[in-house]
Amino acid sequence: MKNFFCSKILLIPFLLLGSIALSYSQVIQGTVTTSDNTPINAQILLKEPSNDNVIKEFILVTKGTFTYKLKKSYSTNSFFLTVKATGYTDYTEEIKILKPLDTLNFKFVLFKEKIEYLNEVVVEKKKAFTIKEDTVTYNVDSYVDGTERKVEDLLKKLPGIEVDSGTGNISYRGKSIETVTIEGDNLFDYNYTIGTKNINIDLIEEIEAIENYSENRLLKGIENSQKVALNLKLKKDRSDISGSIDIGLGGFTTSKKSPLDVSTNLLAINKIHKSFAVSTYNTIGKNSSPFNYSGNQITQEQLKDEKYYIQSIIPEYNINQVTNNNLSNQNSQLFTNFNSIYKLNDKLKAKVNLYYLLDKINSNQFSESIIITGNEHFAIFDDNHINKKPLQYRGDLELKYNTSKTSLLEYNVSFRDETIDTEYRTISNQENDFNSLLNTQNKLFKQNLEYTNKVSENKALQINLANSFNNLDQNFTIDPSVFNTENFNSDIQSNSSKKYYTAFKTVLLGKSKKNNKYSVLVGFNLDKETFYSNLISKNNTQELAVDGSLNDVNFIKNGIYTQGSYNWKIGKFSFSPKLSFQQLYQEFEGATNPLDENIFIFEPSLSVMYKFNGNSYLNLNTGFNQNSQEIQNVFENQVLISNRMVKNNIPDITTRKNQKYSLMYSKNDLFNQLTLSFGVDYLKQKGNYFSDTDINENAIKTTSFFLNEYTDNTSFFLNFSKLIPSIKTNFKISSNYSIYNYKNIINNSGLRDNKALYLFNSLFLKTAFNSSINFENTTKFTYQETVSQSLFVNRSLENNFKLLFKPSRSLFSTVSYNYFIPNFTDKDTTNSFLNFDIMYRPQNKNWQLGLKGVNLLDNTSFIQRNVNEFSINSQKTNLLGRYYLLNYMYSF
Repeated sequence: MKNFFCSKILLIPFLLLGSIALSYSQVIQGTVTTSDNTPINAQILLKEPSNDNVIKEFILVTKGTFTYKLKKSYSTNSFFLTVKATGYTDYTEEIKILKPLDTLNFKFVLFKEKIEYLNEVVVEKKKAFTIKEDTVTYNVDSYVDGTERKVEDLLKKLPGIEVDSGTGNISYRGKSIETVTIEGDNLFDYNYTIGTKNINIDLIEEIEAIENYSENRLLKGIENSQKVALNLKLKKDRSDISGSIDIGLGGFTTSKKSPLDVSTNLLAINKIHKSFAVSTYNTIGKNSSPFNYSGNQITQEQLKDEKYYIQSIIPEYNINQVTNNNLSNQNSQLFTNFNSIYKLNDKLKAKVNLYYLLDKINSNQFSESIIITGNEHFAIFDDNHINKKPLQYRGDLELKYNTSKTSLLEYNVSFRDETIDTEYRTISNQENDFNSLLNTQNKLFKQNLEYTNKVSENKALQINLANSFNNLDQNFTIDPSVFNTENFNSDIQSNSSKKYYTAFKTVLLGKSKKNNKYSVLVGFNLDKETFYSNLISKNNTQELAVDGSLNDVNFIKNGIYTQGSYNWKIGKFSFSPKLSFQQLYQEFEGATNPLDENIFIFEPSLSVMYKFNGNSYLNLNTGFNQNSQEIQNVFENQVLISNRMVKNNIPDITTRKNQKYSLMYSKNDLFNQLTLSFGVDYLKQKGNYFSDTDINENAIKTTSFFLNEYTDNTSFFLNFSKLIPSIKTNFKISSNYSIYNYKNIINNSGLRDNKALYLFNSLFLKTAFNSSINFENTTKFTYQETVSQSLFVNRSLENNFKLLFKPSRSLFSTVSYNYFIPNFTDKDTTNSFLNFDIMYRPQNKNWQLGLKGVNLLDNTSFIQRNVNEFSINSQKTNLLGRYYLLNYMYSF
């Protein structure tokens, strides 16, 4: 009996556990979809009515379905269930618990969040981006998917932002950005690609796109700025010092050089100091610097500093970029850069930028042209083996001194020393093969002093003084002689150019009570350019000057000017007229007939904008201006350019008169992931230099001459980007069509009218399926047509398909296939490229591994075609061979 009673007592805990388990066996299941019945990922939170601040249980909904067994008991026999999904309105419902074994079924439907507009501030619950006045703030975590390594990788994905794959230049809503700042400090100036290409995206929390940007804080709200800048905001939990080491070692290559890609960078920030340093070396065609020595793309800084430089008479060899890996750039590049801002005290800041670049670029280019002029029809070709060695040292210093709370004194000084040695061996259809050496030495010293005084809350006065000196020397040696083939071994072309530039201006900026902005400017420019050139033929015992090859010219351009502008807002309209008056004095010495003129120039312009709402507008621009000639168009005697080309001019300093008109519609609706811009640009010039070209199988002689004839260019453009949620695909369309009318003379043909048509279309699409596999595809079609005495046409096609595979958060891989048709009439010249990239990045670790295979089909060359008004041209460029690269990156 006793044993029976004990056994009953022992059964009580098990009966209690059984009853508890039974009460917890409640099962809930169901689906979560959007209003159009699309399954979505979501979270379900369970809370008690008595304490809705405490989450009792959490359910993760994957691909719209869930099944869950409750683990807890609820004293009130009920609980609150809340369904959450990013971009959708939360749904909350009180659930009554039925019998323990019953299964509760649900079908939840979530709706898109609503967006409210308050005083031009967009308030939304979605965290991907926010808009406040002139600034769009992108939340980095909302756009990264683990495949990004540097800031540039993410910028390519942000709506409204475009990144040029060749130069790294960035545009926002169709405007080129001024710079990229870090926490508001302009560390890189125009060379912002140093930051975007090298700063780790893991350090960045937000990216701000700032319109109407003013670096000078005293001008904020006063200056009618049309500038755009990006600002990188760092994560709050980062340390004062952070950086990364990236090592890429290659093998199994068919190239002469072993693939190598090594880089390190360091970012240091505290209250008084902010700096970024980077050092890179690679042999895989990558350009980590802001300078471009392999291609012909123009950088942002080159556009800004154009007025300080004199242009080279003998052009450098350029190599067209082939694929995103730039296989045509067979390089050995070492680039080191240091950028730092020091807060010396409460009033004084100093910024230092130091650069060093050394590169060795090898290329084999075979160029062939079919010449058709009148009754003449012949071919010319050159097979060039090029070895190009650029070397650059550079240092910049900026001092900012706040003399008071309302005044700022700034001083900038920059010294740049650049040397380019280019050796090339040419096998030609001329009688001889040639060995050539071009040495270019380019030195620039410039300084700028600017004082800003904020006179009142709505007015500011600026005084600016700039001064620069540019020295450019070119020595071109070619063996054997082009001009005296019988008695001399070589020709030596020596060029020396100098430019002295001084500019002064004072500007009054202000705004009225109605927020209309104005500026009044007075200033002068002093510009003097000199050019000396000499061509000699040489052998072991003597030198002989080539007749008609000595140039010794001075070109002075001095001007005094005044300019006024006003920005007037009436409702949704904005009118911005601008008037400029200039007295220009020009003097040219060193030609057969010296030239001088003193002219008055009137340059009006008008911009009219109509804003439909906060994200769309229509803009009309019109203007008239005059440009003086550059020295490369006015030297009189011949200069040897290459083994087959000489150039000279018939000097004329008459200004070119330009009429510009443009009409553009732009819409940037980030909430609906839509960007759209289209319009037309028209440029009409009266007075320009035209070419008189004499060409045969062995030589090309070009004489430029000035005529008061018209040329014009009309360009139509369309850019469209839209994310279509129903098929989870992003589309981008870019199209440009231009018509250029111009004149020239070919082989004594008389002045000919020519028309060049250019059409470019690009279609990009990328999927965002809720799966481990996605893809993207880019198709580009180019059409060229020139009409003169003959018709020349070329059509080319490029397609780039990329498969993206992400089986887990730690592993990501891509396979890309590029296909090129340089000419539709000759499809035997097609090119195909196959690449892969695998990256492993473990969660919560500060290292990652990567493996890539490039040019797996081992294409050794690439052919490009183009046409002009008298020839069909093709260029064959050799490429980096197949290689594999194992990469390791460590961040700290």
